[in-house]
This record gives sequence, structure tokens and C-alpha cells, in this order.
Amino acid sequence: MNVLSIQSQVVYGHVGNSAAAFVLQRQGHAVWQVPTVLFSNHLGKPTFRGRAVPAEQANELIQGLKELGYLDDVDMLLTGYLGTADTARLAAELAGIIRAQRPHAIFACDPVMGDDDALYVKADLADAITTDLVPIADVLLPNTFELARLTGRTVKDGKSALEAAQALQQKSGVKILVATGIPADRPDRIAALALEGGKVHRAEAPRRKLRVSGNGDTFTALFTGHYVRDRDAAGALDFAMRAMDVICTATEAADADELLIVQTQDDWAK
Repeated sequence: MNVLSIQSQVVYGHVGNSAAAFVLQRQGHAVWQVPTVLFSNHLGKPTFRGRAVPAEQANELIQGLKELGYLDDVDMLLTGYLGTADTARLAAELAGIIRAQRPHAIFACDPVMGDDDALYVKADLADAITTDLVPIADVLLPNTFELARLTGRTVKDGKSALEAAQALQQKSGVKILVATGIPADRPDRIAALALEGGKVHRAEAPRRKLRVSGNGDTFTALFTGHYVRDRDAAGALDFAMRAMDVICTATEAADADELLIVQTQDDWAK
């Protein structure tokens, strides 16, 4: 499959496209990357260099693909961290263009807005994601903070997460809703839900102690890379949770400062 991925990019480390591209490629997909920021490293480190990519520049890159006819071959549009409200609106327009040419194409949206009870994008970007992207997504992958913000509900456990996910799916009309980072019954476990066609599939994995970023970007690439090929949400969730556990187990054991995606590929890509 051909995946057009619009999200952040770094020189060192594994966040945004710098995590997603390899994960998708290792699953056999071609990945066309449009950066929304270009940084030396992710912002969780003491220093960084680089800058955001203006929506106008991202649009130029996309227009270059359009002029060559490549947008006609996109099987999945994937969005992650978008940087600005203008880029979010650009992604919404692009989803419409791709769908007009490829009705079977998937728009998968990771509504990157915040985590750990904190919004880390500007309010206008969060609003653009909510109004322009969520209603047109085929696959939506919010974490618990984003699920709470998108529904106006409190999400604190598995029951409230399921209720919020069902309410968001009904309101938005999204075909596949995947809720991640859900507290499990045991504090040493973490859960995720995949909702499709009135069915709910739940998966769990051990909760790891990590000092890294990019977990959500990696999980999204694992899930969507499997789903775009097999169109099986339950299978994609099981694969993504198992693969993330392989990656996170090795990362925890090494006390690494970045996810060991490349080093563990022969184990998680089975």
C-alpha cells in the first residue's frame, strides 16, 4: 500500500514520521512523508534546534505530488502532530481530494493534542482537529486525554473510556475508533479498545517504565499499517499491542532514551 504521512519529523530519535515511516515500511508499505516540523530531536530533551514547517510549504510538497499524479495512488492518508490549524485544514482538504480519486482509500487520524491531562498544542489547532478532521476520519486513534477532550467527559478507567469511545464514535460517525492508554484493572497493565460495527475488542499489555517519546506515533503506525492491509480492527489491535510490548520491553531493559524500534524489528514484525 501507499501511505501519505503528515506529521512531525526529527533528525535523531523516533517520534512522528521518524517513528511511523520505518514501522510502516517494515510492514511492507511505501511511505511518502510530509513534515509538519523539522527538529534535531524531540522537545522532551534538554535542547533542540529546528523549526515548524509552514502550511504553505507543506502544501507545496503535496502539490508536487499532485502534479505528478501520485495522489491518485494513495491508499491511506495518515496524520499525526500537525503543528498549526492551517495544516489541519490542509489535511482535511487533502483527504477530500484523495477520496474523490480513490474511494477505497483510508483517512487515519491520530488527533494529537495532548497527554497526561495537559493540552500541548495551541487551542486553535485543537479546535481544527475537532471540527475539520475528526468528523471525516475513517480511523481515529485518541489517547485518554484526547478522548476526554473530544467528548467533554471524564475518562478515568475502562468503563468511562468505553462509554466515551462509544459516544464519540456515534457522534462523529468514524468507522474505526481506537482508544489507547486506558487504565486496566491492575496498575501494572495498560489497555486499548477498538470499536467497529457495534463490536468492541479489548487488548492489554504490561505497563512499562520508559523515558522516551513517540509511543503513540509508533502504536498508530503499527495499527494502521496492519489495518490498511487486512481491514481487521481486532487483529490490528492485537498486533499493535503485542508489537509495542516487544519494543517497550527491550527499551525498558536497555534504559534507552529512544524506542528500540529498529533493533527489535525481527521480533515485532512477525
